[in-house]
Amino acid sequence: MKSDDEEASKEEKQIEEKESKPPGIKEIETIEHHEKELLKELEAKKRQLDEEKDSYLRLNAEFDNFRKRTLKEREEFVKYANEKLILELIDILENLERGIENAKKAEKKDKLIEGMELIYDQFKNVLEKNGLVPIKAFGEKFDPYKHEAMMLTQTDEGEEGMILEEFARGYMLNNKVIRYSKVRVSKKNENLKNEVK
Repeated sequence: MKSDDEEASKEEKQIEEKESKPPGIKEIETIEHHEKELLKELEAKKRQLDEEKDSYLRLNAEFDNFRKRTLKEREEFVKYANEKLILELIDILENLERGIENAKKAEKKDKLIEGMELIYDQFKNVLEKNGLVPIKAFGEKFDPYKHEAMMLTQTDEGEEGMILEEFARGYMLNNKVIRYSKVRVSKKNENLKNEVK
Protein backbone atom coordinates (compact mmCIF):
# COMPACT_ATOMS: atom_id res chain seq x y z
CA MET A 1 0.00 0.00 0.00
CA LYS A 2 1.06 3.50 -0.81
CA SER A 3 1.42 5.96 1.98
CA ASP A 4 -0.60 9.16 2.27
CA ASP A 5 2.51 11.19 1.56
CA GLU A 6 3.08 9.40 -1.70
CA GLU A 7 -0.51 10.01 -2.83
CA ALA A 8 -0.36 13.69 -1.94
CA SER A 9 2.89 14.00 -3.81
CA LYS A 10 1.37 12.29 -6.83
CA GLU A 11 -1.61 14.72 -6.84
CA GLU A 12 0.72 17.70 -6.61
CA LYS A 13 2.67 16.41 -9.60
CA GLN A 14 -0.52 16.05 -11.64
CA ILE A 15 -1.56 19.62 -10.76
CA GLU A 16 1.89 20.94 -11.70
CA GLU A 17 1.78 19.06 -15.00
CA LYS A 18 -1.63 20.53 -15.82
CA GLU A 19 -0.45 24.04 -15.00
CA SER A 20 2.77 23.66 -16.97
CA LYS A 21 1.00 22.25 -20.02
CA PRO A 22 0.18 24.84 -22.65
CA PRO A 23 -3.58 25.48 -22.93
CA GLY A 24 -5.42 23.60 -25.60
CA ILE A 25 -6.90 25.15 -28.73
CA LYS A 26 -10.43 25.00 -27.25
CA GLU A 27 -9.33 26.81 -24.13
CA ILE A 28 -7.59 29.48 -26.22
CA GLU A 29 -10.69 29.97 -28.37
CA THR A 30 -12.84 30.28 -25.24
CA ILE A 31 -10.49 32.87 -23.76
CA GLU A 32 -10.33 34.82 -27.03
CA HIS A 33 -14.11 34.69 -27.37
CA HIS A 34 -14.49 35.94 -23.79
CA GLU A 35 -12.00 38.77 -24.48
CA LYS A 36 -13.94 39.77 -27.63
CA GLU A 37 -17.20 39.81 -25.67
CA LEU A 38 -15.62 41.99 -22.98
CA LEU A 39 -14.20 44.36 -25.63
CA LYS A 40 -17.63 44.62 -27.31
CA GLU A 41 -19.23 45.34 -23.93
CA LEU A 42 -16.57 47.95 -23.17
CA GLU A 43 -17.12 49.64 -26.55
CA ALA A 44 -20.90 49.67 -25.97
CA LYS A 45 -20.40 51.28 -22.55
CA LYS A 46 -18.05 53.87 -24.08
CA ARG A 47 -20.64 54.72 -26.76
CA GLN A 48 -23.36 54.97 -24.12
CA LEU A 49 -21.17 57.24 -22.00
CA ASP A 50 -20.39 59.45 -25.03
CA GLU A 51 -24.11 59.69 -25.86
CA GLU A 52 -24.98 60.58 -22.27
CA LYS A 53 -22.21 63.19 -22.18
CA ASP A 54 -23.39 64.68 -25.48
CA SER A 55 -26.98 64.75 -24.23
CA TYR A 56 -25.88 66.46 -21.00
CA LEU A 57 -23.86 69.09 -22.88
CA ARG A 58 -26.78 69.81 -25.24
CA LEU A 59 -29.24 70.06 -22.35
CA ASN A 60 -26.88 72.33 -20.44
CA ALA A 61 -26.46 74.60 -23.51
CA GLU A 62 -30.25 74.72 -24.04
CA PHE A 63 -30.81 75.65 -20.40
CA ASP A 64 -28.15 78.36 -20.58
CA ASN A 65 -29.79 79.79 -23.73
CA PHE A 66 -33.21 79.64 -22.05
CA ARG A 67 -31.87 81.45 -18.97
CA LYS A 68 -30.28 84.19 -21.12
CA ARG A 69 -33.43 84.58 -23.23
CA THR A 70 -35.65 84.77 -20.12
CA LEU A 71 -33.36 87.37 -18.54
CA LYS A 72 -33.43 89.47 -21.72
CA GLU A 73 -37.24 89.21 -21.97
CA ARG A 74 -37.58 90.24 -18.33
CA GLU A 75 -35.35 93.27 -18.87
CA GLU A 76 -37.40 94.24 -21.92
CA PHE A 77 -40.65 93.80 -19.97
CA VAL A 78 -39.43 95.99 -17.11
CA LYS A 79 -38.10 98.58 -19.55
CA TYR A 80 -41.40 98.91 -21.43
CA ALA A 81 -43.92 97.84 -18.74
CA ASN A 82 -45.45 101.31 -18.51
CA GLU A 83 -45.54 101.98 -22.25
CA LYS A 84 -49.34 101.81 -22.49
CA LEU A 85 -49.77 104.13 -19.50
CA ILE A 86 -47.22 106.60 -20.87
CA LEU A 87 -49.02 106.69 -24.23
CA GLU A 88 -52.26 107.61 -22.44
CA LEU A 89 -50.48 110.26 -20.36
CA ILE A 90 -49.06 111.83 -23.54
CA ASP A 91 -52.63 112.74 -24.57
CA ILE A 92 -53.14 114.46 -21.23
CA LEU A 93 -49.80 116.26 -21.51
CA GLU A 94 -50.75 117.59 -24.94
CA ASN A 95 -54.17 118.68 -23.65
CA LEU A 96 -52.45 120.57 -20.82
CA GLU A 97 -50.13 122.27 -23.32
CA ARG A 98 -53.15 123.35 -25.39
CA GLY A 99 -54.91 124.48 -22.20
CA ILE A 100 -51.94 126.65 -21.20
CA GLU A 101 -51.81 128.24 -24.67
CA ASN A 102 -55.55 128.92 -24.58
CA ALA A 103 -55.32 130.28 -21.01
CA LYS A 104 -52.83 132.90 -22.22
CA LYS A 105 -55.38 134.10 -24.81
CA ALA A 106 -58.60 133.47 -22.86
CA GLU A 107 -60.81 136.30 -21.78
CA LYS A 108 -63.43 134.12 -20.09
CA LYS A 109 -62.02 132.33 -17.07
CA ASP A 110 -65.01 129.98 -16.74
CA LYS A 111 -64.12 128.35 -20.10
CA LEU A 112 -60.54 127.94 -18.86
CA ILE A 113 -61.76 126.28 -15.64
CA GLU A 114 -64.05 124.00 -17.63
CA GLY A 115 -61.12 122.94 -19.84
CA MET A 116 -58.90 122.24 -16.82
CA GLU A 117 -61.68 120.16 -15.23
CA LEU A 118 -61.95 118.08 -18.43
CA ILE A 119 -58.18 117.46 -18.40
CA TYR A 120 -58.34 116.59 -14.68
CA ASP A 121 -61.14 114.06 -15.32
CA GLN A 122 -59.21 112.55 -18.24
CA PHE A 123 -56.08 112.21 -16.09
CA LYS A 124 -58.02 110.70 -13.17
CA ASN A 125 -59.73 108.17 -15.48
CA VAL A 126 -56.41 107.02 -16.95
CA LEU A 127 -54.97 106.47 -13.47
CA GLU A 128 -58.06 104.62 -12.24
CA LYS A 129 -58.09 102.46 -15.36
CA ASN A 130 -54.51 101.46 -14.54
CA GLY A 131 -55.40 100.41 -10.98
CA LEU A 132 -54.88 103.61 -8.96
CA VAL A 133 -57.55 104.18 -6.31
CA PRO A 134 -57.61 106.95 -3.69
CA ILE A 135 -57.88 105.77 -0.07
CA LYS A 136 -60.93 107.05 1.80
CA ALA A 137 -59.90 108.90 4.92
CA PHE A 138 -62.07 111.76 6.21
CA GLY A 139 -64.82 110.43 8.50
CA GLU A 140 -63.42 106.86 8.34
CA LYS A 141 -62.08 104.76 11.21
CA PHE A 142 -58.27 104.99 11.43
CA ASP A 143 -56.57 101.99 9.79
CA PRO A 144 -52.78 101.78 10.28
CA TYR A 145 -52.52 99.74 7.08
CA LYS A 146 -53.90 102.65 5.04
CA HIS A 147 -53.46 105.79 7.13
CA GLU A 148 -50.56 107.55 8.82
CA ALA A 149 -51.53 109.55 11.93
CA MET A 150 -49.77 112.91 11.88
CA MET A 151 -51.73 114.38 14.81
CA LEU A 152 -54.03 113.24 17.62
CA THR A 153 -56.80 115.61 18.67
CA GLN A 154 -58.62 115.37 22.02
CA THR A 155 -62.37 115.33 21.62
CA ASP A 156 -65.48 114.45 23.56
CA GLU A 157 -67.56 114.08 20.41
CA GLY A 158 -67.86 110.99 18.27
CA GLU A 159 -65.98 107.74 18.41
CA GLU A 160 -62.29 107.45 19.24
CA GLY A 161 -59.94 106.74 16.36
CA MET A 162 -61.98 108.55 13.72
CA ILE A 163 -60.21 110.57 11.04
CA LEU A 164 -60.97 114.26 11.53
CA GLU A 165 -58.84 115.71 8.73
CA GLU A 166 -56.84 114.53 5.74
CA PHE A 167 -53.54 116.37 5.14
CA ALA A 168 -52.44 114.33 2.11
CA ARG A 169 -54.47 111.77 0.18
CA GLY A 170 -53.26 108.16 0.12
CA TYR A 171 -53.40 105.81 -2.87
CA MET A 172 -53.58 102.11 -3.61
CA LEU A 173 -52.30 100.54 -6.81
CA ASN A 174 -54.00 97.22 -7.57
CA ASN A 175 -54.89 96.71 -3.88
CA LYS A 176 -51.41 97.61 -2.61
CA VAL A 177 -50.91 100.80 -0.62
CA ILE A 178 -48.32 102.90 -2.42
CA ARG A 179 -48.88 106.06 -0.37
CA TYR A 180 -50.50 106.29 3.05
CA SER A 181 -53.07 108.98 3.80
CA LYS A 182 -51.62 111.54 6.24
CA VAL A 183 -54.38 112.28 8.73
CA ARG A 184 -55.45 113.83 12.05
CA VAL A 185 -57.17 111.30 14.37
CA SER A 186 -59.59 111.76 17.28
CA LYS A 187 -58.62 110.72 20.81
CA LYS A 188 -60.98 110.70 23.82
CA ASN A 189 -60.11 113.15 26.61
CA GLU A 190 -60.53 110.60 29.40
CA ASN A 191 -58.04 108.21 27.77
CA LEU A 192 -55.48 110.98 27.54
CA LYS A 193 -55.94 111.77 31.23
CA ASN A 194 -55.53 108.10 32.16
CA GLU A 195 -52.35 107.80 30.07
CA VAL A 196 -50.80 110.82 31.78
CA LYS A 197 -51.31 109.32 35.28
